[in-house]
Amino acid sequence: MPDQSRAARRGRPPLAGLPERRRQQIIESAYAVFAERGYEATAISDVAAHAGIGQGTVYRYFASKREILDHVVDFGVEKLVEVLQPQTLLSRPTSAAEMLAGVRAAIARLYAMLEHDPNFVRLVLVEAGAIDKELSDRLLGLEMLVSTFVAQELRRGVAAGWIRADIDVEVTAHTTLTLVVPGVLQEMRGDNTPQARERATAGVLTVLEKALRPRAPVADGSAR
Repeated sequence: MPDQSRAARRGRPPLAGLPERRRQQIIESAYAVFAERGYEATAISDVAAHAGIGQGTVYRYFASKREILDHVVDFGVEKLVEVLQPQTLLSRPTSAAEMLAGVRAAIARLYAMLEHDPNFVRLVLVEAGAIDKELSDRLLGLEMLVSTFVAQELRRGVAAGWIRADIDVEVTAHTTLTLVVPGVLQEMRGDNTPQARERATAGVLTVLEKALRPRAPVADGSAR
């Protein structure tokens, strides 16, 4: 009978966690290549070359380019959620001023991310969302996640009296995110000067402040 302990020592031992690291390597390479060339123009061989591995190795972990895209979108969404920090987006404010400061900080973090990774929006929010309904629905789910956190803080502000009581908090939360879109499109056009960013941010905050401020009572007891 062969010495089993000696047989177990033959060959190179498997590296702990290698499959997970290899999958992540492929996903990050695909993210980079998809962003540079576009999803449709990228072949599996391009992803493999960027990762420095064989094309067969890619197929060992992913069945198709479309499956890789699913993971690339998840990777991009994780990056965005990490930047926006929706769970602390408004930092449990106790006044409208604190809430607006939280919105300003979140927008600043978003701009910083887009400056560092300018292809993010085109790849994850534009190109991927146009490929099929499943991906589009997943991206809409991201908007729902962030708007849910915003709505929670708006609801707290209404209860505390520093946000007007007659707003629809869910609609206002979605609208708040929509107000940021022109600034993001501005970034995509390359108009990302500090002055342009400040103008876009100030516009968002001005609209929010006027929309959320409680109405001042007038002499007849009504509000305006």
